[in-house]
Formats: sequence, structure tokens, C-alpha cells
Amino acid sequence: MATRRGALALAAALAALIIAPAGLTPARADPVKIRIGWSTMPGHLIPVLYSKPEILKYYGKSYTVEPIRFRGSSPQITAMAAGEIDMAAFGPLVLALAVTNARLDVKVVADIIQDGVGDYHSETFMVRADSGIGKVTDMKGKRVGTNAIGSASDTAMRAMFRKNNMQDKRDYTMVEVAFPNIPAMIDEKKIDLGTVLQPMSDQLLATGKYKVLFTSKDAMGPSQLVFLAANGKFLNDNRAALMDFFEDHVRAVRWFTDPKNHDEAVKIIANFMQQPPETLGYLFTKEDYFRDPFMVPNVKALQESIDIAVDLGLAPRAIKVDPDYVDLSFVKEAQKRIEAGQ
Repeated sequence: MATRRGALALAAALAALIIAPAGLTPARADPVKIRIGWSTMPGHLIPVLYSKPEILKYYGKSYTVEPIRFRGSSPQITAMAAGEIDMAAFGPLVLALAVTNARLDVKVVADIIQDGVGDYHSETFMVRADSGIGKVTDMKGKRVGTNAIGSASDTAMRAMFRKNNMQDKRDYTMVEVAFPNIPAMIDEKKIDLGTVLQPMSDQLLATGKYKVLFTSKDAMGPSQLVFLAANGKFLNDNRAALMDFFEDHVRAVRWFTDPKNHDEAVKIIANFMQQPPETLGYLFTKEDYFRDPFMVPNVKALQESIDIAVDLGLAPRAIKVDPDYVDLSFVKEAQKRIEAGQ
């Protein structure tokens, strides 16, 4: 009998935990933590997007974000494979390698930055004005600075050289140099050509000592330079919370890129980067990269970049991005919600 009474007491206790008394709301689940990889500011924006709580509807309620910095896109493949991040800032070739080499279940979910769209900025490849280099074929026997073999910049350079029937090691030499060191290496004549990012690109051109030999758009046309990619299982397991996240994410990007918020947005980014705001005045103008207003990536351009990388021998084989490795449902739902609330 004692055993029966004990069993009944235990059942009652469990029922009390399961059935909330009338008028009381059951405890909410903890917010989903979203770990997002990034590598470059101000282009990626990820570390500052959640610094304006008044424009975020769901942060801290259904989700939180932990931005995690990496040296580039490639290390984020390893981190995602190890379960250390849920989303990553990928370039086209990195997506192909994540699928073909790492065999990751990964989906393209949102735009970050696009290159050479309309009158917007395209990545510049610069030489010294006094170098005597006036066309791509003048680079024969010269040294080229690349931030990383297989990066978006590296792919664009190789594509341009390929257009001019030039090959690495045969006609020119590639030297890996971190982006911040490229201008000094050009100035010191340690390399003859290199990728120079904004705002340094405009600053160097203003001195008259440098010139643009070509741009990424010249080499490849408009391109999906960087995009947000996510672990497929993470998307499936947290779909409701991620719908909230993407609504806030798109709202935040739209706030930063709105001309009426320009000065405040630049100040936030300058404070994060510990730079004077006046050096970042180009942000969110035509001198900056293009960002889709609802963060919809250009999947066609992304596919074309992967095909070029495969043709250049940078990827073992091609992949079909759409429909196998893309899920635009989150940014499409964000657009619907935002437009409905305007």
C-alpha cells in the first residue's frame, strides 16, 4: 500500500509540473543562441548589427547572437564542421569547398555584400602610378599580392589574368599578403599589384601615386562577394526563432543603410573599429559595396563565381547552388513582415 501511495504522490507531483494552474503562463524556453562567424569590418557589419536594441523586436526574447571573428572565410568551414558556429560569412569558392571537401549541410540564407552592382563600388586592384604598368599583360614577370589563395579577390585576379592568357607561376608570381599590408608592400616595391580595400583605395588614389589597373567587375562582372551561410540542421531545428532573427537582422541592415541614419551608423562602426568617423564617410554610399535592401543574395551571380573558380582549378568540382544549397525562405518572410508593418 505504501508503494501505491508513493506512486500516486509521484504522479501528482509530475502532473503539477506539467499542468500550469489556471491564469499562469508556462515558462518560456531560453532564447536560441546564434553563433555567427565574420572576418572583415565594416563590410560584414555582423558585430554591430545588434547594437541598436530599439530597432530589434525579438533580441533576447526568441534569440541572441554571438559574433565570432575569424581571419577569413575558409577557417569558418572548420568551425562549422566542429559545431562551433551556426552561421558563417562565406564567399562563393568557400561554399563550394564546404560542400565538396568538408561535406557540410550548408545553405545560403542571406546577402552580406555584392560587388560591382550598377554604380556601386567594385574591388580595386592597384599598381603604383610610376610602375610603367598600364595593362594586364604588363604584369608578366611581376609579383601579385593576394590576401588568400582562393578568396573572392584572388579568384577575380586569376580570372582577369586568365582573360589575358596569363597563368600563375608561368607569367606572374602570387604572394599572400594580409589586406592591411598590401598598400605598404606596393609602395616598397615588394609586390607590383594588389587588392586595396575601401577606404584605403580612395585615399591612395587621391595621392596621385597609385592607379587602378582593373576591378573585380572588369574581371567577373557583378558578383555575390560575401553571403551568410547556415548549418542546415540548425535552420530546421530552430525555424521559428530564426524567422524572428532574420526579421531583426534585415531591419538592422536597413537601419544602417538608410541615408537618414548615415552619421549615427558611421559613428557606431567607427567606435567599434577604433577609427575616426571621417575615414568611413564612404559607407552606405555608391563608393561602398551594394547590399540588397532585404538581404536577398544574388544566387545567379554566386553560381557564376563558383563556375569560374572551378574553371580556374580552385575547386575540385562544381555544385548546383539552387536548389540544393540555398534557403531564401527566411529573408523572404522577413520582407513580408517588414512590409506588412510599414
